[in-house]
Amino acid sequence: MNPKKKLKTYNITYRPDANNRYNTETVTYKADDMKAAERMFYKDHPEQKEQRYLEIHSPLENYAIDAENEKIAETPTDNNNTTTTTTTTTTTTTMKKFNILNTFKIVNEYVYHITMLIVGIIPLLLLGVILFGDNFFLGNVVVFNIQNILDSMGGFVGIITLILIVTVFHNFYKKN
Repeated sequence: MNPKKKLKTYNITYRPDANNRYNTETVTYKADDMKAAERMFYKDHPEQKEQRYLEIHSPLENYAIDAENEKIAETPTDNNNTTTTTTTTTTTTTMKKFNILNTFKIVNEYVYHITMLIVGIIPLLLLGVILFGDNFFLGNVVVFNIQNILDSMGGFVGIITLILIVTVFHNFYKKN
């Protein structure tokens, strides 16, 4: 024997006096759906059909009632019939929303912080070469690469280019 389907709760808020927008009343109905609750409300309060303000709220407990009603609908009925009833259960899994913009934002932040870390290490390596000589940890590689950049750009132009690059990085770091 199939148990009866459970009814959901609906709270309907209305204004008894249309001219007083601060005075509202709320009534609660048990119904199958929102339209049925609205019909029950208008049956009890026919004067409200002409009013413009009506709010129908569905509490969160209605989700649990929906789940119970689905289980009730899936259970076979026992009417002393010799026919067999098969039920198929379908489960739906909700997928998490994947926000590609959020992913790009995270990757951009990681690249930015790694770049700023490397830019911050360069002056430390140069200072290490000055204080401890060419055998300082990776310092000679940094000095050699800076010398190659300056030589490839023609001396004075290379120094100006290097100053411009450092200024751009510095301004970018200040803004972010």
